[in-house]
Amino acid sequence: MRVNLPVLVLLALALAGIARAGDFDSRRQWMLERVQADWEEQAAKPGGNNRFYRAMALFEAGRMEEGRRLAHRGLDQLTPGNRENRWMFGGNTGFMAWPGIDLYLRCREQLGPELRERFRTVYTGAVFYPRLSTSNHKIMAAVTRYLATQEWGPEAFRPDPSFEEQHHAGSLFAKDDPTGEKYVRRIIADTLRQGPGEYASRPYGAENVLPLLTLAECATDETIRGPARLAYDLCLAQLAPAWLEGHLATFAPRSYPDMERQRPSGGAIVPWVYFGGTPPADITKAHAIRALLSAHRLPAPVITAATDRAKPYTHRALIGKWALTHYVNRDYALFSRSPKAGGPGFQGQSYPCGVMWKDADPGRVSQLWVTNPAADDNAMKGNEAGGLHTHGVTPYEQEVQYRDALLFVFDIPAAYRNPYVLGYIPGGARAVIDESRSSGRIFLHYGTVLIALSSPEPFTWEPSAGILAPSAKNAPGDSEFLIHRQRTAMAIETAHPDEFPGTTPEKQLQSFQAAIRKTSNIRFTEDGQAVSHYTDRHGNRLMCTFGGEDRVNDLPVDYAAWPALENPWMDQDPGGPLTVRDDRGSVVMDIPAHTGKK
Repeated sequence: MRVNLPVLVLLALALAGIARAGDFDSRRQWMLERVQADWEEQAAKPGGNNRFYRAMALFEAGRMEEGRRLAHRGLDQLTPGNRENRWMFGGNTGFMAWPGIDLYLRCREQLGPELRERFRTVYTGAVFYPRLSTSNHKIMAAVTRYLATQEWGPEAFRPDPSFEEQHHAGSLFAKDDPTGEKYVRRIIADTLRQGPGEYASRPYGAENVLPLLTLAECATDETIRGPARLAYDLCLAQLAPAWLEGHLATFAPRSYPDMERQRPSGGAIVPWVYFGGTPPADITKAHAIRALLSAHRLPAPVITAATDRAKPYTHRALIGKWALTHYVNRDYALFSRSPKAGGPGFQGQSYPCGVMWKDADPGRVSQLWVTNPAADDNAMKGNEAGGLHTHGVTPYEQEVQYRDALLFVFDIPAAYRNPYVLGYIPGGARAVIDESRSSGRIFLHYGTVLIALSSPEPFTWEPSAGILAPSAKNAPGDSEFLIHRQRTAMAIETAHPDEFPGTTPEKQLQSFQAAIRKTSNIRFTEDGQAVSHYTDRHGNRLMCTFGGEDRVNDLPVDYAAWPALENPWMDQDPGGPLTVRDDRGSVVMDIPAHTGKK
């Protein structure tokens, strides 16, 4: 039978439109259809990632035999001596083992006796439970071991004889916490106190948050179920005001900056489940399938906080030791993180501060950022994309933000391996005015945002030079600039194009340029400490002192009193209850105070 290709294209666009504009249930139905279509394509050799959650979706769709077959294939990679999984002795096995125990507990009846027995044999004889280094590994291993113990009892665990003696300790989570229960309780409490591990991370955010949902629906102890459910809701509430129809417009440790797109991937697919927007390219491989298969729903005011973009607003948050500021103006967000709430930090897999915007092409990079890079060399061992991952954050930059202006100050040691400021400028601008070599300014029009970059001194930007050390394949036109100064300043000022007259992007950008030239200015001073100063187009004055006081309009910024969450929909002091409201009502999340450490 011949297939009309345009009809298929229209159908695909229609399905994507449902996933984008519809509610939770329509996104759920879209996922179920995609998983079944994926099964049909791969039925002869069911492989790929995320087999357990795809099996769960097949069970939900009533396809029992297909779900069992896919669950068996998932167990193949966890079976001792298999030739598929090189991470059998701990490593990254948690990415498979945690969804497996989740599937077992939620779909026990659909599995049948043969498959249930195979799960018991594999999970009680496994050595994939050890507490590893990063927070996603820890929570996945602890949740898996805790729930497996809940199901089969603490005495059931005996490493399979196929494992060498040296790996037998991997049948425990930790020597002083063999079942992982202590860690499970502590990570729930810590999440309630300071947010999830690897907050907003695209590669790893889902694996820090979704195990909380597993506990909320699979743990039998209500003293774990209830707090886990609350922690899960809090994680989504923290992301809601920074959601921009696919973008998580916020600082994110453990993310690779030039890999970010408005089309959500990894951890960003979890908020998409609840908030909608640009759909992921392939939902079938995402752990976020788990959220779409849950009966759990977020409080309505949290959805409002993620989707109401009618008016500009400021959103502040205290996540871990970082004081976060966001200015969200309908189609874009300017965001930053100050270390002055908890001390300077280093993060080799990260982006610090910048602008994200909605773009007509959600597959392009639509994020501009400035940093002193932790890594910027693909040739030197330990400083390449396969090591730290470019470009990251160092302790040598600090910043202060007020509404749509962001001011940096840099104090970089001369001996540091990357003694310069790096700015990342995506291609795709509708208009550009380059004054980098004269006034030290660049003006950019991206359709939904106007951006002015300002330096106290002229610098060189070569748009055709590309990216020295990308961590992903860059689109044509993506570029960067370097400012080879150890002590200097940088400012980003933004505006919505609707604020400026002009019948073309070029004319709008010229109007924006004229407003910036008229009032805005940047200065850098040195008198023992590095100090940057910026006046924005509205006359607001920002000052950032490296290792010292920040000021806005001559008033000190009080990081010691930074709110846990503060925006038009939310109020929360550190360690206190969170109130979320919209015009239909309010919800209070009773967050317990906690003073422990991770």
